[in-house]
Amino acid sequence: MNDELPRPFAPPPVRPRRSLLKFGLLIVGLAVAGYFGQKAPRDQHVTLVLGPASDRVIGLEIQYIGADGELARAARMAFEGGAAPRVVSHEPHLADGDYSLRIDIDLREGRRSTERRVTLGGGTTQIDLTGVLSPAR
Repeated sequence: MNDELPRPFAPPPVRPRRSLLKFGLLIVGLAVAGYFGQKAPRDQHVTLVLGPASDRVIGLEIQYIGADGELARAARMAFEGGAAPRVVSHEPHLADGDYSLRIDIDLREGRRSTERRVTLGGGTTQIDLTGVLSPAR
């Protein structure tokens, strides 16, 4: 006869390979989530400084052109004569990255246009347009 008492059930030992596999999958998942999180559109904050000539501005059009050359976002703002603020805020919903901005400024006496390159990536991006609005132009 066997005099041994039955042993209590014990789970099999965890294999190190399984633990490493789970850890590796977690790291890969976090890396993929981080990558796509940066590529996802989010609210950006852009300020356009018109300065003392803002009283001549009656309209403003902004086009955000992505690195691929495609139009990513456009906005049009109209102001009653003399009511444009000195600093115009705009919050486009765009992914972080480099953009070319085409800016058309409608003045009482005509239209002025300029292009600027910006990198959006959180925080505030400020664009000074006072030189475009100067009377010497």
